[in-house]
Amino acid sequence: MTSTREHQAPLKIIGLGLGRTGTFSLCTALEILGFGPCHHPVLLGVESDFWGRIVKAAKDDASPEVLDDLFRGYAVAMDSTAAVLAEPLYRAYPEAKFILVNFLYALITLKIANLLFQTTRDPAKWAQSINKTIINFYIKNEELQSRIASATASNSDIILYKKMKELGIGYCSSMQTDRYHQGRLGTDPEGELERHNKSIIQLIPPEKLLIFNVAEGWKPLVKFLGVPEPNQPFPNLNDPVDFEKRNKSLEEFKEP
Repeated sequence: MTSTREHQAPLKIIGLGLGRTGTFSLCTALEILGFGPCHHPVLLGVESDFWGRIVKAAKDDASPEVLDDLFRGYAVAMDSTAAVLAEPLYRAYPEAKFILVNFLYALITLKIANLLFQTTRDPAKWAQSINKTIINFYIKNEELQSRIASATASNSDIILYKKMKELGIGYCSSMQTDRYHQGRLGTDPEGELERHNKSIIQLIPPEKLLIFNVAEGWKPLVKFLGVPEPNQPFPNLNDPVDFEKRNKSLEEFKEP
């Protein structure tokens, strides 16, 4: 399967791991290796129009041309905004290399090429991180919409709601948690992580997919990409405290 469209986005590496699995560290590592620029939600800022555009792409089943427009100028795409579009991204960029950042603490046996994968992180730790960050943001967004609907919102709430609606941030959160995860991210995060990871392993041919834990450092990554290992530590970035600091930037839209 090949893809040769006019004005095709130059995506060469696509990360299909869910958020809070080390995607920002991986994004930074790939840029250190010279594969940037990397498209990651952390780098977009709250005022980017990408949030609304990706919601529209998901609703329209994300044609290759729509994805080209979304990721134009980027060599790498990463995090949940890519992960929830895994199938259309693979159809649009079948020649790319794919990386699944995987936290499962288990042996996953698949009947695909008789492959056996072992990973090293406890999914409960991922669930804790998700609850502190993505789910917490989603709950706050739902509470804000509830106050708007019940006419109990403050002026600050109304300003924030209008801005989030204009940018599509709230819709993007709902698209991921409701449409893709169908509510399971909040009720069974460990199971949802496993479901997602298995679906990626079934979708991407094994020779094009690296199943990677950021705790492994450079060696599996540089071997997969065929590049030398850099003489610096593997980056470790974007902890829950950093996530909360970025979310607080939305407060700037409220009245003083």
